[in-house]
Amino acid sequence: MKRAAFTLLELLVVVAIIGVLAGLLVPVLSKARAAAKTTHCLGNLRQLSLAIQMYVDDNGGRLPALQNRASLTEPLPALDTVLLAQVSGKSGVFGCRADNKRLWETTGTSYFWNFTVNGQNVDRLFSIVGGTEATRIPLLSDKEAFHPDTRDGVNILYADGHVAKELRFSTSLP
Repeated sequence: MKRAAFTLLELLVVVAIIGVLAGLLVPVLSKARAAAKTTHCLGNLRQLSLAIQMYVDDNGGRLPALQNRASLTEPLPALDTVLLAQVSGKSGVFGCRADNKRLWETTGTSYFWNFTVNGQNVDRLFSIVGGTEATRIPLLSDKEAFHPDTRDGVNILYADGHVAKELRFSTSLP
């Protein structure tokens, strides 16, 4: 009576095939994970856009006057302190999942505020970066190039409320 069984050679071939398939899948899964983090970050920026709009509505059409802290210990008006009421306690929107340096833990946020627009009326907005075109004036961006799957490595929230994976601005003066 003969028993059906795998030989050692057949087992090694199956293991090798599984190894090759796993080797092919790892880069694909890595790219998918990076894309998911980018999408989550874009969602955070969209939520912050809504929070900024609520702030503007509550403050006579003026943008907040924020500073970018280097540390949580600095007592400065920053994104995560001034807009906390507008995000309804969802403080997770201040941190990007792709922030591998965990800047949001040390500074309060993964995002950089364009302080050249501090306190300006949104109807007469001007920034040295973007001029007077709201579609070209960045309000928030990632503090560093967290997103290797995007051209510039950063996500941007523009003054007109749209978010993008690329930096597009002009430097026209009035």
